[in-house]
Amino acid sequence: MNKMMLSFAVLFVISALGIKAQRCSYYALTKKVCNNTQTTNVSGGQFISFIDDICYESDNKRIGVGHGTLKLNKNYSNSSFKVYMGDSYWGSNTTFKFKSDLSVLNVILENGDVYVYKRKSAPSSITTCSLIRKRTKENSGGGYTPVYQPTPVYSGSSNTPTTSSTPRQNTTSAKRQPNKHTCSLCRGQKRIVKDTYPSLYGTKDYQVKCNECGGYFMRSTGHTHVTCPQCHGKGYFTTD
Repeated sequence: MNKMMLSFAVLFVISALGIKAQRCSYYALTKKVCNNTQTTNVSGGQFISFIDDICYESDNKRIGVGHGTLKLNKNYSNSSFKVYMGDSYWGSNTTFKFKSDLSVLNVILENGDVYVYKRKSAPSSITTCSLIRKRTKENSGGGYTPVYQPTPVYSGSSNTPTTSSTPRQNTTSAKRQPNKHTCSLCRGQKRIVKDTYPSLYGTKDYQVKCNECGGYFMRSTGHTHVTCPQCHGKGYFTTD
């Protein structure tokens, strides 16, 4: 009898851990801020599933809708917010900023636009995300192909991009210019946060203000900013 009870206890613990490791919540859009203009006349919502340090847009059964995944960035997260970065409906450099209890989600785009979502019970008629990339005939695998804005193409030494919705063709009169991409690690800021956690040698811990980002941190975290190791301080990389 004791062995049977032990087996049930083990199964219960495994089930509980599985539920904790993988969960799904519905987030309803409540407002958006685009070009510094706030709008509350909005609708729709996204299902977000979580597995360990990964989150992704899914249906209500935790099956991904083909937008990719975002990973928890511990350098930008703290006791108040959890910051995930990666691929989403909005593109490959999206930031999902959740309140620590995951009740509120701010979707932050590269151009500064913000979409505010709040966790709610999904209507019975809603089973998947209201924003899903269009399926294309060329995609024979049954997934979804991202629908992006025209790719910025930089020419010469100018930093002003022009857009082109079709691939460039090689010609004898013009050379293909390299494409410029924002660094995914520092998001174009050229520097990233690094916590060194120095020893205080028994001295009292206290809160200090970072002169670079303006945030407040405990001295024991050793909060600092360093040159981005991925782009080496450029904020971008180029591809042919």
